[in-house]
Order: sequence, then C-alpha cells, then structure tokens
Amino acid sequence: MEYSISPNGDKFKIPEEKDYRKEYERLEKLVTARKEEGFEIVVVIGLGFVGAVMAGVVADSADKKTGKPAKFVIGMQRPSTRSFWKIPLFNKGMSPIQAEDPEVAPLIERCVKQKKTLTATFTYDALKLADVLVVDVQCDFIKQDLGNMKSGYADISALETSFKKIGEKISPHCLVLIETTVPPGTTEYVAHPIIKKAFKARGIEDEPLLAHSYERVMPGKEYVRSVRDFWRVCSGINEKSREKVEKFLSEVLNVEEYPLTVLDKPTESETCKIVENSYRATILAFLHEWSLFAETNGVDILKVINAIKVRPTHSNIIFPGPGIGGYCLPKDGGLGFWAYKHLMGFEADIFQITP
Repeated sequence: MEYSISPNGDKFKIPEEKDYRKEYERLEKLVTARKEEGFEIVVVIGLGFVGAVMAGVVADSADKKTGKPAKFVIGMQRPSTRSFWKIPLFNKGMSPIQAEDPEVAPLIERCVKQKKTLTATFTYDALKLADVLVVDVQCDFIKQDLGNMKSGYADISALETSFKKIGEKISPHCLVLIETTVPPGTTEYVAHPIIKKAFKARGIEDEPLLAHSYERVMPGKEYVRSVRDFWRVCSGINEKSREKVEKFLSEVLNVEEYPLTVLDKPTESETCKIVENSYRATILAFLHEWSLFAETNGVDILKVINAIKVRPTHSNIIFPGPGIGGYCLPKDGGLGFWAYKHLMGFEADIFQITP
C-alpha cells in the first residue's frame, strides 16, 4: 500500500483500481447537476503553483451580466506519491499552496465549501466531462552544465503524456488551453499531432480546438491578482479556437481593466513568454555584472543608475539585484534555444545573448 505525504506530514492512501470507478461516478453526478443549472465545466489539469490558483480564480468567477457563478471547476492531479495529497486537501477547502497572499486560502475555501464550484480529482476520466480544459502541467529545462543552456534540453515528457491522455478522453468540442510555459512551437508541433492522432484512433475527424495563453503569476502578496487582474496574451490554432479562448478568458479574468492581447497563432504567444522572461533575465544579468564592477572599484552603483535615468531613453533602467534567480528566468531562454533546434529544425547558432 502506497501513501502520499503532505508537507505537514499527513498521509493519504494512493487510490487503488476499484477507487477510480467510484470517483468518476461522483464527478458525473456533480457535473450532471451543474449542467442542469447552466454551468460550463472547466477541468484544470495540474494543481501546482499556477494551476491551483487558476482553478480557484475560474471557480470564483461570475457571469458578468447576472453576477452569478457560471463555471464548475474540476482540478485534476495525477495520483503520484509526490502530489496526490493535494486532492484531499483541496476537497477539504484547503489550499495546497502556501502563499504570502492572504487571498489564496479564502479563495479555495470559498469555492469548495460555500459556492461549491470547485472540486479536485485524481482520475483522467474527468477530461471526458470538460467543456474547457486548462493545461498547467510542468515543463522543465534540464541544464547539463551550469551556466550553459546550449548543452541542456527541454523535458516535455509530462506534457506529451498529458496530450496523449487528452486526445484519448476529451470531447472534440472541448477547448484545450495550454498555460504552461513551453518551447515555442509546442502547441502546433507537439500537442496538435498527438491529440489529432488520438482523435483519429477514436474515429473523430474534427480538428482539435487548441489555444495557448501564458500566465504571468507573481509570487508574493498579489498572487491571486497576478492571475485574475493582469494583462494576458492568448492565441488559437485556428479561428474557432481563437474565438473560444478569447471568450473563455474574457469571462473569468478582469479584461475590462486589463484587456487581452490576441495573437494569430500559438507559436507567437509561446514566443512572447520566452522573450519576456529572457529579456528580464538578460537585463538582470547585465546589471549584476556592473554591480560587481562597482563594488570592486568603490563606485556607488545607485548614484550611477540615478544619473543615467535622467536621460529619457534610459529612464526605465532597473537597479541591480543578486543576479538571476527563481524558477522561470534561468530556464526559459533555454526553451527557446531548444525549440529552434529541435522543433523548428534550424542549425544556425543565433543565440549569443539569451541566457
């Protein structure tokens, strides 16, 4: 018998084969009742740093005309020993994410216990019930040598497994929205062929409805707001997908104050995220080098930067920090490099500055 242990030390038994049927029956009952009330069913796959709060934000949203809830959300997490514990916590109304933002815990509790617009599950069969599927599955960049992204590679194996499951389970009318930061080209060159192949095996000739919209989650005191009340970029693999993703995000996010930017194709929005983070990483690395120069030579770098900021073209120069850190910035440039070589198939060595 296997267990998943939460960070607090609580033990939860990993589901056995007999548990899956019972769990799907529970979900079917919930979904049937919600559909009769006019709810759209949204499944969020991956209840990590992004997915947990995205699930809460969608579940907490309301119809902008009536003010009433209109989305029923199922958070789905595979039942591994590492992460299954998130599901029973979620279903008790407890956030699996410990956050500085005081809004996170009440958000999850409110949606689970009061509004009853949020539940969590371990079965991939939940995908069968989705009108919209939000993918927040991890994608890592593995560096073989410290400081050298060119010897690294993108680990997209978890995403590939998820796309295969998605193609086997979802309705052809389900919108699949990829939020994960991925190598540019992933939606068009990885997700689409995998899901299309699975559709054909099921006798489905419809084109998959695929979209991409990256998150700009910022840890700290405004964690929830960085999901709900912030600018978003989105795109779809075809016109119908673009229309559906724009409609969905407009219904769950504060687009009145933070309008959507809709691009023509997913590779553009995927590239947006990589360039956005690579730009910031490059600037941070640049200023860190000059802060070391200043420290070594008795120069006050703050005075130097303030003197430079007087010039209008340089007014947005940032102050130095301890260098590049965090989860995203050190790896995202590598995703672009890997995509150029392995998804697009180009050999030219164009990346000299991108970290």
